Amino acid sequence: MFQRKSTLLILLLLFSLLNAPLMAADRMVAIGAPHAQDTGTGSATAPYKTLSYAMSQLRPGDHLTIAAGIYREALVLPTNIWTRIDAKLINSGEINRLDLVKANQTVIEGKGEVLIKGSNLVTNWRDLGNGRFVKPWPEETQQVFIDDKPLLQISGTIFDGFPNQQNHPLATLHKSQKGIWPGRREGDQHTMQDNSFYYHHATKALYLQTKLATLNGHTVEVSVRPILLSGQGVTDVTIKNLKFQHANTSTKLRSGMISMSGIRLTLDNLHVNQADSVGFALIGTDITLRNSSANQCGQLGILARGERMQLIHNETNDNNTRGFNKWWEAGGAKFVGNGGLQNSLLSEHTALRNMGDGIWFDWKNRNNIIKNSLSAYNAGFGIHYEASDQGHIVNNVVVANQQRGIYLSHSSKSLVAFNLVASNQMQGIAIIEENRRDPKGEFDFSAHGNNVFGNVIAWNAGSVVLPTNIADNLSDNNVFIGDENHTRSGLGWINMFMATLEEWSNRTQQDKHSMRIDIPISIDFKRSINDKDIPNLDWYQALRHDFKPIVFNPELRKLTIGFTDLRAGPTLPIQPLQVSKQR
Repeated sequence: MFQRKSTLLILLLLFSLLNAPLMAADRMVAIGAPHAQDTGTGSATAPYKTLSYAMSQLRPGDHLTIAAGIYREALVLPTNIWTRIDAKLINSGEINRLDLVKANQTVIEGKGEVLIKGSNLVTNWRDLGNGRFVKPWPEETQQVFIDDKPLLQISGTIFDGFPNQQNHPLATLHKSQKGIWPGRREGDQHTMQDNSFYYHHATKALYLQTKLATLNGHTVEVSVRPILLSGQGVTDVTIKNLKFQHANTSTKLRSGMISMSGIRLTLDNLHVNQADSVGFALIGTDITLRNSSANQCGQLGILARGERMQLIHNETNDNNTRGFNKWWEAGGAKFVGNGGLQNSLLSEHTALRNMGDGIWFDWKNRNNIIKNSLSAYNAGFGIHYEASDQGHIVNNVVVANQQRGIYLSHSSKSLVAFNLVASNQMQGIAIIEENRRDPKGEFDFSAHGNNVFGNVIAWNAGSVVLPTNIADNLSDNNVFIGDENHTRSGLGWINMFMATLEEWSNRTQQDKHSMRIDIPISIDFKRSINDKDIPNLDWYQALRHDFKPIVFNPELRKLTIGFTDLRAGPTLPIQPLQVSKQR
């Protein structure tokens, strides 16, 4: 205990010293400027030429402007001179109890179209005939592109040796489901299909199999940089208006193309595309990510944990392109590990067409708000709140996911209210308890104290599921839409009891004030979900227009403080950041 207190005291002293007023500088880097050079002060009239040199000169409180252009290098915030917090303190949660002095804000921003790429242009391939090419290559790559189109990877290895390395720490996970990477393609340089690549470890050679007679006149890019934006243990940093594409993270690391940890970080208008693994990996306290996107990433769009994060108006679409196991860590956004995400907000988020869950909170997340978001067309659950508590899932649209719409597994004391949950291939809203327990006793996984009310639940494969032991879970004041099969509700997990609304209500005393509307699915809505585009909700708006405000009992009314519209279903519109219809 004495050692910990001493460590905290030293840290506070260091922050006081390092946060003393500094002579902040305005700096610029401009790769395309004819007079740019990596010397001097990096002024607007004599800018730096490279990001690496500019970052080596950066000091806390500086303002670095990155001029338009394509940069094939990484932004790495220097740690030796930074107001730095030890990563172990961040990961342990100890940092949340430090009252840190706010430092001068450091700003890094792009002006114009700034694209930072993790790939290099590669020429001088040896032609082997029949569209096959080879080149000596020092280390395995996870990505190759020809004329901006990705090639299929054959027999790749990831995370420092998986799956070939014996006794790899990930080797035993999900073995009955083909492991963590069931999408991996087997083969070698002799069995490659067209538009694929293969790395031969023994000879350190990179092979391409194409439909082309020559690579002359074509652009070949090979990913080499593992992380394109990195800042570890930094404070009071704002980074904005940048685009990132291509990465080679997963050869050795389990991290993100953007990897940031620290306190009071703001990431604004950052757009990640085609990361080989994770788009954003964020750890820390008071981190804001807004107006940003992570699309077409190999594994996940966003992976985050910490305290008081603000994740606002972001997009994670078309992720898990490499076929990782959706029950492991794959899909749109996941919040997990070492305390998960706590006391945080996810709002105005769009998660479309991910090969996994759209939005997934897993393992000991607490007191988080998920609101005003759209989760649709995902291969897993729309919104998944697992082994966590005090989730507030309100005013969302959850549509046409291949599993449940909103799923609370082993979670308690959560609110699911005023959502539209429609056309999901399993039940609309489910709360499940399988006798899972927290070995440390920190969380209660018995699935109790959850409230489900004011939702519009339409045309799913069932409406509501509660635990066999209902306990103090409550479902009421919902609107069920569809025929009897669509609107059946039930109890349990295995050998689930399912019944019509009337029988369900009489048997369980649930949904006493809920109602059923038997109408067929809207043609325009069905067409929009078949196209996997922004769902057409005109039918919902017209229907909701005639809803009356719900009259809640005093206990439930306490849970609706702050809601001005008490009609069932969400208040629209919920505006996505953008829609990238990638398939």
